[in-house]
Amino acid sequence: MRWLCLYFPYLALELHGLPPEIPQVLLDKRQRIRAVNTRAEAQGIKEGQALATALALSPDLALLETSDKRARTSLEQLALWAGAFSARISLCPPQALLLEIASMLHYFGGLDALTGHLLRALEHSGYSARLAIGETPRGAQLIAAVEEYLDADTTIWWQRLHALRVDQLQLSPAQVEQLQGIGMRTLDDLRKLPRSELAQRFGQAMLRDLDAIVDPAMPPPEAFIPPEQFAQRCELGVEVGHSQGVLFPLRRLLAALEGYLVQRQQKVSQLCLQLKLRDGSIQVLRVGHAGGSASASRWLDLCRLRLEREQLRGPVLALQLSAEESELDEKSNGNLFAPGRSQSSVDELISRLCSRLGADAVRPLQYHADHRPESVLNSLLCSREPPPVAMKRPGWLLHRPQYLPAVQRRRLELLSGPERISSGWWDQAVVRDYFVARWPDGRCGWLYRDPDGRWFIHGWFG
Repeated sequence: MRWLCLYFPYLALELHGLPPEIPQVLLDKRQRIRAVNTRAEAQGIKEGQALATALALSPDLALLETSDKRARTSLEQLALWAGAFSARISLCPPQALLLEIASMLHYFGGLDALTGHLLRALEHSGYSARLAIGETPRGAQLIAAVEEYLDADTTIWWQRLHALRVDQLQLSPAQVEQLQGIGMRTLDDLRKLPRSELAQRFGQAMLRDLDAIVDPAMPPPEAFIPPEQFAQRCELGVEVGHSQGVLFPLRRLLAALEGYLVQRQQKVSQLCLQLKLRDGSIQVLRVGHAGGSASASRWLDLCRLRLEREQLRGPVLALQLSAEESELDEKSNGNLFAPGRSQSSVDELISRLCSRLGADAVRPLQYHADHRPESVLNSLLCSREPPPVAMKRPGWLLHRPQYLPAVQRRRLELLSGPERISSGWWDQAVVRDYFVARWPDGRCGWLYRDPDGRWFIHGWFG
C-alpha cells in the first residue's frame, strides 16, 4: 500500500472560516498564544507570547478558541471531503489525514494528477495543508508534519525518513530527552541499536512505535467509516448578518457532502440548511435539484440563488447541512454521434429556476384526459412528441370561436369530417362536429357545427 498524508498546520485557526488577511491567534488556558496564522506571524506575533504583547503588536488581532471536540469535527468533515480522492481514509488527530492512494493512481492518471486535483480542491476549501507520500502510513505522517514531500522515488523517501531527528518522531518529551542523552540524533541512529537494548531502556512501546514508522507490513491504521446519513454542522467564528456571508462556511460543508456522495456512489436531490440565529431560533431553508447531483459547485450555485431571495431573521451563529433525499448515482452513456442537449442540463435549468423563483413558481408539464381542442392543442404544442398523423389540428387555434354566417358557409368546400368531440361534462360540456374546409381564396380552416346547427370557425391551418 502507498499512503498520502494531509497535514493541516493551521486547522484549529482555519476551521473558524475567517479571511486569511485577518491576523488570528489561538489562546491557551494561561492566556498565552498557542497558535498563530501567517498574517499574525508577519506582524511579529509568536507562539508562547503573552496576550498583552500580541495585542500591542496587532490591535486588530482576532482571538479564537477551539475545543478539542470542534477540531475533531472539522477533521471528520475533511475526511468526508477526502472521500472523493480515496476509498480508505484514516484520522490522525489532531490535524492530519491519511489516504491510501495505491489503488487510486490509475483512476486519476498518476501521482501528479492526483495531487493536482487535491491541491486545487484545497485552494477552494480555504484550508492549508502539507502533502507527503510514504511507504508506511506513520512515516508519511511524520514527514508531512515537517515538510512537503511528493517525490515518487521510494529510495529517496526511505533516506529522508531515516534522516528524521528524534525530536521529529512525535515521541514524548521525556523519551526525546533520554534518546538525545545517549547520543541518538536521528531515526537511523535508533535503528542501528539492538532491539533488546532499546526494549530494556525504553520498553516495548518504543519498539512498537519504531515498527509502525519503518515496517510496511504493520497493520494499517483504523479506517474512517462515514455515517449512514449526511448531517454536518459548522460553528461560525463571528456572527454573520447577511445571507451571502453564509456561503464560505457552506462551501466547506458542500465539499464534505461531495466527497461523501462520491465515495458512496450516490447523489442527492434535496438539501436542508438550518441556520442557528443569535436568539436561539432556527431558520430552515430547503434547496432542491430536479435530477439530483453530487457536485459541490452545482449545489453552491443553487444555494446562492436560494439565499439571494431569503431574508435572515437575525445574525447567524452556526449552520447545519443535511441531505434529505439521496439515491444511487447511475451514470449513463452519452451519444457519441448526436451529442444533443443532456437531461442534466434541463434538470440544472429547472433547479436554478426553483431556487431563484421558488418551487411553487415552477410547474412541470402535465397531461389531462380532456379531448376539448382548447386543452388538447395546448398539450400537443407543449409536448416533445409529434401528434398522431390522423389528428388533423390547425397550428393556429382561435382564443374564442367565431360565428360563421350561413351565406359564407355555403361558399366553402368541406375536405374532411365530421369528427365528433363530446367532452367537458365536469365543468363546461361541449358537443361539436368538426370539419376541415377550404375557402375560395385557398385558405383552410377548422370548423365545427353545434347541436343547434350553427357553424363556427375554431382555427386556421398554415
